[in-house]
Amino acid sequence: MRTRGLLLALLLLAVSCTQPRSREYFLKSDGSGEYSFTLEMTDTLQGYDISFFTSIDRPLLRPDTLNCFPLQVVWRAPSGRYFTETVYYPADSVRVRYRSALVPAEAGLWTLSVGVAPEPRGFRGPGGF
Repeated sequence: MRTRGLLLALLLLAVSCTQPRSREYFLKSDGSGEYSFTLEMTDTLQGYDISFFTSIDRPLLRPDTLNCFPLQVVWRAPSGRYFTETVYYPADSVRVRYRSALVPAEAGLWTLSVGVAPEPRGFRGPGGF
């Protein structure tokens, strides 16, 4: 009986040492509007889901007219090549799917830079993945 308990504990420890299926990062707003994340995408056969999340403090007593705000997204590949685009983040959403089943063209560490300019009033910072 005691051996079974020990075996179960060892099995649970072994399973808990695996790499997590997802990772999330959050960078607190510093007012600069420039935020950079490093993504480990070493498997070019796997699809990656990328989401952004944030929180915006909104005024309670007066209406807020902010519907969305632009994000300037720059992807830098391990080789140095880059891709840039502007996407719009709906201001009333906490989490938004950015890309689904993204397959990297190159294996390795990618840099994802997000520019938020101008930062909306009450912007707490970007997070994602």
